[in-house]
Amino acid sequence: MLNSRLLQQFIAVAEELHYGRAAQRIGMAQSPLSQAIQKLESYVGTPLFLRNKRAVALTPAGRIFLEEAYQWLKYERTAIERTLHASSGEIGQLSLGFIGSVGYGFMPDLIGHFRRSYPDVRLRVVEMTTKDQIEQLKGRSLDLGLLRTPLVQEASFIETRLYRHDHLMAALPKTHALAGQKSVSLRQLSHESFVSFSREKVPTAHAQLIAACAAANFYPHIEQECSQVAGVICLVAAGLSVAVIPSNLASLMHPKVQYVPLSDTTHHLSQEVSLAWRKGDGNPALASFLQVASTQAPHAAA
Repeated sequence: MLNSRLLQQFIAVAEELHYGRAAQRIGMAQSPLSQAIQKLESYVGTPLFLRNKRAVALTPAGRIFLEEAYQWLKYERTAIERTLHASSGEIGQLSLGFIGSVGYGFMPDLIGHFRRSYPDVRLRVVEMTTKDQIEQLKGRSLDLGLLRTPLVQEASFIETRLYRHDHLMAALPKTHALAGQKSVSLRQLSHESFVSFSREKVPTAHAQLIAACAAANFYPHIEQECSQVAGVICLVAAGLSVAVIPSNLASLMHPKVQYVPLSDTTHHLSQEVSLAWRKGDGNPALASFLQVASTQAPHAAA
């Protein structure tokens, strides 16, 4: 049966074309080497060497086998190297979910840093709600999520790490009477119709809006719900509603939407974005991503 040692013995004879020199080169006696080559030829089913008292030469089949032997050993070295790289998180696969709001903020930079540090890890990156991320983490179709915390639903199998805080702001139609203000209070919006993130798909953001408005002594009139950022901005642009959204979305410019800071000091306007993964997940690529994220997290994220 073929193995690396037998191939190395064959290569030594093929390169030296002399059994004595080949045996000395690989540190074995000439007779066992000759027997090993005979067994190899028997296994392959055809002579690999032409032999006489004065010379040793490769047969045409032997020359082909030499090329394949080089490749065999190369593949073996590559397999070992890739296995070691995979065990250290330098290569592998990672499925990452993210909420839409971070896609317009810090996430592209985080992904960029990871790609530069680990270019051989294959990334699958999918936008999805916090709820969907939790479900896919549970189903093992997702390795890591960037989602809103604290988690409303029970998720004891998930471990989270706070990555960043963000302050919420108001999104108003450009034609709104308060659109030109330097800041507004939630109380000034108490009679408006709100578009909220979906209670079902984005429960944390939905609950946060209600809690922030309650701190301003009113209950928001939620007329529309959307599960994605683009839908929220679209409805605000149409003049149907106002919204409270993360301030990192200020980079998502729309000619019919005005972003205005909120003057309220309630802690309900501070949003957490965290990394989430399955407890005990041994994927080395996951550990590599978490390490990169720890170097990119703001020092003042508290």
